[in-house]
Amino acid sequence: MVLYETAISLRPPYSFERLLRRLETHPDPQLLVDVQGQTLRRVFRVAARPVLVSLQFAGSMEEPFIRLHTESTLTSTEQQLLEKTVRHMFSADLDLSPIYIHMREQQPLAILTERFRGLRPFLDSDLFQCMVKTIIGQQINLVFAASLTQRLLELAGDTLEDEEGRKFLAFPTEEAVARLEPSDLRPLQFSQRKAEYIIDYARAIVNGTVDLDRVWQMDDEEIISYLTSLRGIGRWTVECLMMFGMGRPDLLPAADIGLRNGIHMVYGLAEKPDEKEIRRIGEDWAPWRSVCSLYIWEAVGAVRRKETWE
Repeated sequence: MVLYETAISLRPPYSFERLLRRLETHPDPQLLVDVQGQTLRRVFRVAARPVLVSLQFAGSMEEPFIRLHTESTLTSTEQQLLEKTVRHMFSADLDLSPIYIHMREQQPLAILTERFRGLRPFLDSDLFQCMVKTIIGQQINLVFAASLTQRLLELAGDTLEDEEGRKFLAFPTEEAVARLEPSDLRPLQFSQRKAEYIIDYARAIVNGTVDLDRVWQMDDEEIISYLTSLRGIGRWTVECLMMFGMGRPDLLPAADIGLRNGIHMVYGLAEKPDEKEIRRIGEDWAPWRSVCSLYIWEAVGAVRRKETWE
């Protein structure tokens, strides 16, 4: 019996198809994706408690909404927290209209607004896991990063089963990761440094050195200064946190290889741009550099998926 169910409205246009296609090239060990049924299932932490949730895409691009249901019993406060998290993850309230107007003024980007219409940032559910996943992903490919993330979840996270006995992994808490030692992660193919950085980050949160609630009140440069004081966390890492964890609209991770490849392709450049050139090009994208970057990345993903381009 479904114990909690609700409909979550989304601001149009919203392309579930584009999101599902993007997830094909961005594996996430927490997600069970049913493309045909237009459904995602995953475990959310609601006030630290793991809860298995099913999210079904419904409606249309112009009248989109998500049917959320869980068989866990939730208090009214927990229901509100879960809905807030889902709205955040799916960028439910982002208005694409001014962004598209801005992008259409720049010929290389204009065509992307048509090909990828309704694509929105798909964010991490909280800043702890976003930072850990970003550190894991430093200088390795997406597939290996997903494998390492899964191993961390299996080691320190929680496991829930659905009615059919399928297992779902919940991201570990800060406390669970803080209790680890680098020697626990080394057999899982984590480098010594990467293991240290992840555990140091978790311990900084647990001991109060880092307050993630405070981060939401800071501007971009304050966040960068605040978090880059930690070992293993540089500007690129914090920019990814602000983009994929916070949904900040005007970030440009100019050191990102995928962005470099995408600009080379979309702009038809003779050579791949360096970081300085990417920042120069990205000036024209402000104040929506995060979404412009997403659409550039999606162009690369579409090519990898061998999508037909008209």
